[in-house]
Amino acid sequence: MTHLPARPLVTPSLPGGEPTGPRIATCPLCHTAHPSLTQAAVDAGAGWRCTRCLQRWDAERLLAVAAYAAWVNDREQAAAAAARPAPHLRVLKGGK
Repeated sequence: MTHLPARPLVTPSLPGGEPTGPRIATCPLCHTAHPSLTQAAVDAGAGWRCTRCLQRWDAERLLAVAAYAAWVNDREQAAAAAARPAPHLRVLKGGK
């Protein structure tokens, strides 16, 4: 399962890794960047409707999506850990 980042952003950068402009708000569902809305504006209370998937986004909804993604990640890690046998229960090869 693919997980979305907590703060879905598109940040253009130079080859050296330095950002070239403001962080652009991006739809966490379809990853479409909003052409004129920065993440700072979203943090200040602005919202937008994605032009591709028509979902409505604002800071509160983005936080809810991020919290859900973190919850799913925690559950998957716990399930993976439970599926691994405990080290003290592993059968040693060769009778050792």
